[in-house]
Amino acid sequence: MKRPLIGVVFGGLLIFSACSNKEAPFAFEEVKNPEVNHIHGTGFSNGGPEFVIATHAGLYAYRKDKWAEANREKNDYMGFQPTEDGFFASGHPAVNSDLKNPFGLMKSTDKGATFEQLAFYGKIDFHYLGAGYKSNAVYVFNEAPNTDLVAGLNYTLDEGKTWKASKMEGFTASTLSNLAVHPSREEMIGIGSQEGLFVSTDFGNTFNEINDAKTVTYVTLTEDGGYYASIDDEEQPILQKFTVGETEESIISLPEVLDSPVQFIAISPENSEELVLTTFDNSIYRTTNDGASWKQIANDGLLNVSN
Repeated sequence: MKRPLIGVVFGGLLIFSACSNKEAPFAFEEVKNPEVNHIHGTGFSNGGPEFVIATHAGLYAYRKDKWAEANREKNDYMGFQPTEDGFFASGHPAVNSDLKNPFGLMKSTDKGATFEQLAFYGKIDFHYLGAGYKSNAVYVFNEAPNTDLVAGLNYTLDEGKTWKASKMEGFTASTLSNLAVHPSREEMIGIGSQEGLFVSTDFGNTFNEINDAKTVTYVTLTEDGGYYASIDDEEQPILQKFTVGETEESIISLPEVLDSPVQFIAISPENSEELVLTTFDNSIYRTTNDGASWKQIANDGLLNVSN
């Protein structure tokens, strides 16, 4: 029997470092803990080719059909967003860390070995964060207004030095799933929601609903369009590819065993047909031919480390 999905997905959506061995150099090594029950972001950092997941207990990388685990900096990464030169993230420090809690906005350019604290260090934890893969434009949704940053959608084009608030006119949804920033156009951002898929081309000041999709669980933008995951009328997950300015969309075949909604979509910067999907039950699937075939590399929160 197929499980009902909508309640699973939107029950958790927004309604409108220390190291264990400080002398060991940072590295991705053999996996010691293959259980990943809390995945907070995925993607290809530093230009690839490794696929990286950010979890409640640090980073994991997948390359050449094998998983590896970061041996330290086991922070609780939130709002994790890889870019061409590293990754942006927010979150909380590991146990016994010297880092302040929460992180605010931070960036790593050495795959998580060290961090630069960019803004709101020790003040704000961003669960909703997006960044342009090439532009490094960063958008955040601030859930708690304070003297440093107003509530709602805000963006920075200089890695946290200055911030502007977006008006979000035309965004009529009462939920959001994620923020998807265009890889190179810093003014373009997409937002998925239970009510539909919204796109802005003016820094989030005005949004348009680009199709009639509902229950959009994740969206990611490419140079000419993007992919989005949603749930159909029979409460089954679907994945579609779209091109900006065109009404016709392509349905991407999903793995036959997938019965949980898609939580994250990652696209390889080296191969546009390589996608990695992470579902709400913490299963992970990879394709190198735009969905013609899939390989499961994690099952229900357990990484496949047998290869």
